[in-house]
Amino acid sequence: MLGNRYELLLPLASGAMGRVWRARDTLLERPVAVKVLREELTGDSTFRARFRAEAQHTAALHHPNIASVFDYGEIEVDGECLAYLVMELVEGEALSALLEREGRLDPARTLDVLRQTSAALAAAHAIGLVHRDVKPGNVLVGNDGTVKIADFGIAWSASSVPLTGTGQVVGTAHYLSPEQADGAKASPASDVYALGTVAYECLTGRRPFDGENAVQIALKQIREQPAPLPADIPAGIRAVVERAMAKDPAARYPDGAALRAAVDAVATTSPTAAVAPSAPAPTASFPAPTGVLPVAASAPEPTGRRAGVRVLAGVAAAFVVIAVVVAALAGLGDAKPASGADATSSSSSHSSSTPAPVDVVAADLVGRPLDQVQAELAGKGLEVQTTPVETGRTAAGLVTAVSPEGALAPGTVVTLSYAVAPAPAPAPAGKGHADGHGKGKKDD
Repeated sequence: MLGNRYELLLPLASGAMGRVWRARDTLLERPVAVKVLREELTGDSTFRARFRAEAQHTAALHHPNIASVFDYGEIEVDGECLAYLVMELVEGEALSALLEREGRLDPARTLDVLRQTSAALAAAHAIGLVHRDVKPGNVLVGNDGTVKIADFGIAWSASSVPLTGTGQVVGTAHYLSPEQADGAKASPASDVYALGTVAYECLTGRRPFDGENAVQIALKQIREQPAPLPADIPAGIRAVVERAMAKDPAARYPDGAALRAAVDAVATTSPTAAVAPSAPAPTASFPAPTGVLPVAASAPEPTGRRAGVRVLAGVAAAFVVIAVVVAALAGLGDAKPASGADATSSSSSHSSSTPAPVDVVAADLVGRPLDQVQAELAGKGLEVQTTPVETGRTAAGLVTAVSPEGALAPGTVVTLSYAVAPAPAPAPAGKGHADGHGKGKKDD
């Protein structure tokens, strides 16, 4: 019994900072989840402060897709401080457990999860709060389909002093944004990246990157591109996930609200990707949860599932080719029907009409693979030319700039700048075999 009120009944999960219990609030006679700080951390004032911050941060959030905090307490037990957090109990399971059991989710279900979780992040980002540890273990799926984000224990609020030391990396390596892995401060775009990796795992059944330890995985987050999404993923969802996982934060959706808007747009315009048939209102495809779910506690990440697979170079190349073809076909399917030249074969009455312009938005193309963007623009009737740009800040092969942009007439030449690795520095003078004059002479 904690605080003469909360009766601990059954352990649900254990994490880095504590253990979560199914419990009963004896005062209000309702089930709750209680997170108790690990005993070995109770003597550390920094950890207690972080744990207390979790209660304060989450208590400030009121949203149907965020697990609510009811109470917080610190009590003395055998001369030591025991801290605990009381939360609503989600009757369901963590997304990590769902993926462990089912392997991968279909696009419609993934879109639903993405919609609800991005809505939760939008609420947090609106008050200056960054979660910093979005992962399947912190995404709770209720028995009624409601999805909630939990565990803001290592979140950083822009309005408060960070609790982590300078340069300290906080988060889970498999879902860590490149800038966090590189030691930079997390931003709302960092949460977008993490949620993008969660969506990638839902669609593929594997994590984007894997390795023998956290350092290897973090380096891959910075330097490498994940294997392409399966060819059966609808183009709309593919584009959303790829942009969310752009290495450059400026190329991603800036926050949860922007990601939510993009997901709603896909649900409205892509019937095959929506849970329900499309309707004029974006929210019609995914009805908002009605009522507050009895909520669940966060669960640990699965340890038995290997989230990555080794792919031979030839197979990887084949997937790239497939992705390019799918992107090209999607571009053809998404292109607006021309009212002039393209319609002359079906009706002579349209022969004098002007072809519909093609909307080109640089923000939607920057950070994506060059081949994919080329195919997409070409499929919409635009001429494409490419220009390499040496840079070490963007992964090789990704688009860095698009010109011009806006509403362009079919046939317009669009220039795509793309990243290439900087040329190696020349060898220092004097290096090689010395000749009779004492000067360096290179090998033939």
